Amino acid sequence: MPLHIRFIAFSLLLLLATINNPATARADERINRSAYLSISLDPQLYDSNLWETSYQETLDQFYTTEVDDFGYGLAEGLEKTVIRGRLKVLPGYRVEDQQSFRQEGEPDSFLLTIDLRYTYGLGNSSPMAAMATFGTCFLASPIKMFSYSAVLEGHIVVYYIDKDLEKIRLLEKDYTSESMQKGNFFDAQEMAQEVKWIRQLTRDTLADMSRQILAELPLQLLQRSWRKVADELNRTPTAQRRSQLIAKKKKRKARRSARKAAAKALALPDMIRQASPGIFKVLTEKSTGSGFVISDRGYAVTSLHVVEGAESIRLQFLKGGSLKARMILSDPKLDIAVLALPPENLTALRLGRSSIVNVGATAVAIGYSEEFGLSVIPTSITRIEEYQGVPLLRVDTQLGEGNSGGPLLNKFGRVIAINIRRADGQKEQVSFAIPIDEAKRFFSHLLN
Repeated sequence: MPLHIRFIAFSLLLLLATINNPATARADERINRSAYLSISLDPQLYDSNLWETSYQETLDQFYTTEVDDFGYGLAEGLEKTVIRGRLKVLPGYRVEDQQSFRQEGEPDSFLLTIDLRYTYGLGNSSPMAAMATFGTCFLASPIKMFSYSAVLEGHIVVYYIDKDLEKIRLLEKDYTSESMQKGNFFDAQEMAQEVKWIRQLTRDTLADMSRQILAELPLQLLQRSWRKVADELNRTPTAQRRSQLIAKKKKRKARRSARKAAAKALALPDMIRQASPGIFKVLTEKSTGSGFVISDRGYAVTSLHVVEGAESIRLQFLKGGSLKARMILSDPKLDIAVLALPPENLTALRLGRSSIVNVGATAVAIGYSEEFGLSVIPTSITRIEEYQGVPLLRVDTQLGEGNSGGPLLNKFGRVIAINIRRADGQKEQVSFAIPIDEAKRFFSHLLN
């Protein structure tokens, strides 16, 4: 076939492919709204003491820079493919840095949240490498038998926030990237070398995840946005008074809260069977308490006074075994701590609404008392009190210190409050619980 005919045929095929390509067909329908990118990063160094040394500040600055670069790189790529205009990257890499914006958002805009979680550590073959090192330690150049790896898990959720500040979830996707560095026995003993490994692994995995996201997200986001909020996107963006929108949102929430969802009450044995896998005993070098899983991605809550200042935190579940955890968020006013733990077959408890709980309602407090194992205490709400601006649910049963941080369940098996330490009344000892609606303001961005 002559060369010019081949060229014409190739051009026709290319034209047909362009016409049939959804991404090209919608090139003029890019999202014509403001957009925000919120990125959090949670580094897990379970077998390292770096966070307790002077390297903490070094790593903090490093993560701040890398997350900024990662965010601006994604923003530039998304602006070229799916976002018309500027995509603003929120500053900071800690979840608390963007917590308020994630909760409130901006009307008539898109919000992309990316939660990154790193797990660093020596590879499974490193113990064997340590034994083999004794046979190679006299070599001029020790053999690099140790492996230091990083696993990066990314969870992306894309919302459209309408003019009434209602969030419409458009897309949710998980990404994973892994990388590994090699070193010898002496490298593995030096913190400075571990920091070098962490730097290189972080850059490698973030770059790989950025490529994955930009390869898949634009077309999926464009298609799902137009399918789910087509009416909103077809109108001209308008700015409305924020106070009016918030007032409307509060009215709708009040109406929804006034209507109890139809549900079937659980018998006590069924409630225990459903909730107990997600409840654990907290063990530290100074105290014990209780807690429960709020997200099967590896997040849980307990009382702050149980874990505050602890060097080691372990969680013991009813099914046996224990997991190591560390505190990532704390609220002294609510006496609540959020823990990060390995996401290994976790069962998250279902959260209810404390705003619809009335005085006299029955409840069940579950936790680990200091003297016994799992304790189940039927009780009821006797009063709603306020302490230092925080509403508290008072229960009619005394709870032991070991129950601090455990859940208070309603008759449907949903968490309506978090038990806190026993307080002395004027004539008797009483127990309180923090309403779950108050607590969720603090950790709602971590929920599934």
